[in-house]
Amino acid sequence: MATKKQTTQAGPARPEAESRLELDYRSGKPVPAWVKELIETQLAIEAEDAKSAGTIGFMSRALVLATMPYKDPKTDVYTRRNGDFTLRIVAGYEGDVPGKGGIPFGIYPRLLMSWVSTEAVRSQSPVIELGESLRVFLRDVLEVRSTGGGARGSGSRAVEQMKRLFGAMITAQYSGAIQNRGFKLRNVQIADDVDLLQEDIDSLDNLEAADGTPAPDDTDPNSGLWTPQAAEEAGTWRSTVRLNRKFFEECITSPVPIDLRVYKSLRRSPLAMDVYTWLTYRVSYLEGRRRPIPWISLMNQFGGRINPEDIGQSVRDFRKAFLTALDMVKIVYPQAQYQISEQGFTPLPSPPSVPRIGTQRDLF
Repeated sequence: MATKKQTTQAGPARPEAESRLELDYRSGKPVPAWVKELIETQLAIEAEDAKSAGTIGFMSRALVLATMPYKDPKTDVYTRRNGDFTLRIVAGYEGDVPGKGGIPFGIYPRLLMSWVSTEAVRSQSPVIELGESLRVFLRDVLEVRSTGGGARGSGSRAVEQMKRLFGAMITAQYSGAIQNRGFKLRNVQIADDVDLLQEDIDSLDNLEAADGTPAPDDTDPNSGLWTPQAAEEAGTWRSTVRLNRKFFEECITSPVPIDLRVYKSLRRSPLAMDVYTWLTYRVSYLEGRRRPIPWISLMNQFGGRINPEDIGQSVRDFRKAFLTALDMVKIVYPQAQYQISEQGFTPLPSPPSVPRIGTQRDLF
């Protein structure tokens, strides 16, 4: 088996046992499809930058500094902290069946929020059109494929997460001496109005194109699934969401630029998606060397299973998961520089994933 190198562009070596992503191309074993997609995405990025490819997207800064849960927290109030920054999400959607609502979690809310944030910046409008139908939106934007429909079908799960996300109320704020650092989100509902057409919801069992052709290959990094629908292609029936004014202003005032090809390729790991958006934001403004961010602080920021009776093991488990996600991110964002030590993780000054280019309008 090939010997894994002890040093990388990212910084000094780390113990061999800490790396979970090991690939041996000489073993003769098939390379997993998700690994192929990461590699193909990076090759596409090397061949064409995000602006030329039309894949520049944005993510709300509040959901980059701290993140949504990865699994259902089964609570109506969810809190994450990143130093002096606190993100609190309060469930607003009670569920079609009382008691079955809750906090948005997992992959779908992240993909959905990145698309909504991108459309808000692109259109400069708080009213976001989800597409000719919700089915088209789920297929072409979230890349949901039919798994049989019903309450546990992929389309139904995406709609459930959409309702949780748009019904949630968030507070994003700094504490202490920097409490007026720029966030103005206090008990703000993400969306004031959501119009999901029942006709769209009922048609989720079939996620093929309207002309009967199969949905695009979701392993193709250049499939254009993040391109907004052209006006001439839109029909009479449209599902829409109207963002809350304060949340909309936060989206367009200080969004975090991301390459949607990268974000999409990491969709099998919500943690990797979060590490990518946070890392490209964090390294973009660093100057000089920094102190390591303690692993326990990162665990509080990104979330993880915390056993109050054994915090040390909880931190070790999180560290292992974080490093696995970081290995995935490094494939598609190799410019990121960082150091790993027993004390913690140290981001270093690096080029952001999407280079700075004047104003937001210059990015499109």
